[in-house]
Amino acid sequence: MSIKQQTLISKDNGKLQLPYADYMAIMEKAREGKRIRQAKEVALASLMNFLGGESRGEVPAGAKKEERPVAEKAAAVEPKPAPEPVKPQPAPKAEKVSIEFEAEKQPAKAPKARKMAEGIDVPPIKKDISDHFNKHDESGRLFSVFKQYYTCLNDTCGGTVRVTMKDGFCSLWNYDEWEEFAFVDMFEGHLRIALDPRYTDELKALSLCEVPRLLSSRHNLVCVQVDDLNNTMLAVLVKAFEEVGLTAS
Repeated sequence: MSIKQQTLISKDNGKLQLPYADYMAIMEKAREGKRIRQAKEVALASLMNFLGGESRGEVPAGAKKEERPVAEKAAAVEPKPAPEPVKPQPAPKAEKVSIEFEAEKQPAKAPKARKMAEGIDVPPIKKDISDHFNKHDESGRLFSVFKQYYTCLNDTCGGTVRVTMKDGFCSLWNYDEWEEFAFVDMFEGHLRIALDPRYTDELKALSLCEVPRLLSSRHNLVCVQVDDLNNTMLAVLVKAFEEVGLTAS
């Protein structure tokens, strides 16, 4: 995994968390949004008070209404200065961070995390699958990346994702519908992920590649190569999970 893609990983269960840089950017936007809302509320309240005083009949009939100085009016509607932003402190160790994706916070269209039912755990990956990965990549890097996708899908989809393997290809399943929505294998030091071609436009910014012949003889697919956990790829996989059973238009 490249240094640029460092992520937070909980030491107690080894689950992938949101990249620390992305998490800090999200938290800064949240604080900025809160400050803007507070300033808006103060300004609106001051303006309503000012307009209310102008509209009430507080001046006796026949008396000339005294105009307030312009500076006083401006002071009445001027919002209080927003508090200074709190500078984030660097974490001394990795902390567990829940995965909350929002499109406005990510340059790519990241999936929105949905709460899973209480008590649902990530199904373990069978040993024959880990052995297959480690046999073709002794460094263990590709299996680690695959586990990250698998864990994030289970955390994000709001349902259970299962993985099986046949003929050297891992199939990702929507467990509730028991239907495949993606296929994964290794090729030239990359993970190769194949799924329905209706997602071609959403994946065109990534590295498209040729669909393995064995898969193309069974399914109509589009194929992408990835090196690490990618928000665009993850978002499309979540969408494919949710849209099992649909056919390409």
